[in-house]
Amino acid sequence: MKTKRIPYKREWWVVFFILGFFFINYPIIHIFNKDIMIFGYPVFYLYLILGWFSSITVIFIFTWLVGHRE
Repeated sequence: MKTKRIPYKREWWVVFFILGFFFINYPIIHIFNKDIMIFGYPVFYLYLILGWFSSITVIFIFTWLVGHRE
């Protein structure tokens, strides 16, 4: 039986850190800082909450993959 090898490299942590830093930087945040409401919430708050949730999800997936790789 052949097992699938999941590529896991330290460089991915650096890539996601740079992406996260980019998405919380001024020009990108300014795009979402509008007076538009979605489901009664400002777009800016939804952007921050979804970004926070996605970063936690990425960290969870990476740590889960590392645990199952060994």
